[in-house]
Amino acid sequence: MIRAASFYLAASLATAILPCPLRAQSAADVQNYFQGKQVQLKIDMPGTQQGVDLRFDRGTPMDWKQYSSRLKKFGVAIPKDARSTITTINVKKDMIEFQLDGGGFGTFGDDTNTTVTAKPVEKSNYEKQLEQDIANTDDPDRKRDLQRDLDRERDRRQRQDNANQRDAQIASQIKGQQVAQNRMQGGSRFNLRWTGSIPAEDLTPAAVMKLLAPYVDFSEAPQAGPGGPPPSDQPPANFGNSNADAGSPTGQLKRGMQMTEVTNLLGQGRQLSESVSPEGLKTQIFEYLPGDRRVEVTYVDALVVRFSISSR
Repeated sequence: MIRAASFYLAASLATAILPCPLRAQSAADVQNYFQGKQVQLKIDMPGTQQGVDLRFDRGTPMDWKQYSSRLKKFGVAIPKDARSTITTINVKKDMIEFQLDGGGFGTFGDDTNTTVTAKPVEKSNYEKQLEQDIANTDDPDRKRDLQRDLDRERDRRQRQDNANQRDAQIASQIKGQQVAQNRMQGGSRFNLRWTGSIPAEDLTPAAVMKLLAPYVDFSEAPQAGPGGPPPSDQPPANFGNSNADAGSPTGQLKRGMQMTEVTNLLGQGRQLSESVSPEGLKTQIFEYLPGDRRVEVTYVDALVVRFSISSR
């Protein structure tokens, strides 16, 4: 009886642990097959590490409302019909992360905060001393003089506070544009999800391609060579990139520059629009035409917060 029990226990343990190496081998097969290859997208991909969720425990894998919301919130990182490199495949218990061109902006280490907060100006020692002197004097004339000095000092602090708040608002807009640019360059991903665990029949390269077929074209997916993925047919987007046309006037543009500095670089521009925010910040959009380039610059209180360069 003891021998029979031991046999059944051993058989149960073998059955329990046998799927693990098989699943690990299947995951490795999927990773090795896809990583480094190029595909063509059939849909726009949102500029976030959240990517596109596909739930294969439902009749319709795509939640189109969620998909539209992410496109609206984060913008398009990889447009429809663009070629993209499969950079990482992560196989987990109940999902496969199919990462493209870096997997999407917003992962650990990415700064997604677009708000710059101004630190309130603290009371100076002079202001504190005035408050103390007012509290310690009974002379009405001296108290009145001290109060006048205190009011001036408080006004000075308030003016500095207002200036700092204004600078913080401009810095927030500049940072917001930087985050938007990072999203456009950070790639995206598909998250293939199941309830409980991935079915064994779905953990093969052929099955994954079939599941993604409505969204990804695998028909021309050349393996990237030793030197990296083949170059794209499209020129890289130049959205606020100060390294573009290095050495030329447009290559010296950068966020935070004064309007007068831009005029010195590119010549007199043509104003396209002007508006004032509820906070009193003036936004102006100018067009410049240096050489064979067209440059559109957005200023907030005469500081560059965004620019784009194109041929004309």
